[in-house]
Amino acid sequence: MALRQALLLAIVSGVISLGVNFISPGGIPLVGDYYEFRVEGGVIVPPTAEAGDPPFIAADRARAEFELGTALFIDAREPEEFACGTIRGSLSLPFEYLPAENLASYIDSVLGGAPPEQTLIAFCSGEECDLSLHLARNLQALGYRDVLIFFGGAREWEKLGFEMERRADCGA
Repeated sequence: MALRQALLLAIVSGVISLGVNFISPGGIPLVGDYYEFRVEGGVIVPPTAEAGDPPFIAADRARAEFELGTALFIDAREPEEFACGTIRGSLSLPFEYLPAENLASYIDSVLGGAPPEQTLIAFCSGEECDLSLHLARNLQALGYRDVLIFFGGAREWEKLGFEMERRADCGA
């Protein structure tokens, strides 16, 4: 008898919860809106990518560039995320905080006066984040000629066991 009552209570509460969620203006969608990625040459590309965008690279290419030590890795995420864990040696250039005025001089100062032919690899968190794409577009528009996007980002880098740099203890 108690089991039947518990089951009935669970069903009724579930129905009520779904009903309240359905009529609530801040309700949570039951089916999410997810990116539909495409794969080009073995590299995941977001649906927001357009012709003329800087090329996307896979983790193996990003790692090779990292090992060569000639590319600058640029983290497009918020400063807090950067501090919690980033690709070792990368620079923080949060896309959301780019100034509206004097953008070129701001980016030049962050990149330490890097020449236009410098290889730049923009990244952010991973597949749910397209800040790296937007930052890379800006870098390209400012005349940097060798801009790449590592769309797998910090999450894929760490998942593959590559070294991360942590400037804050954010709890794993």
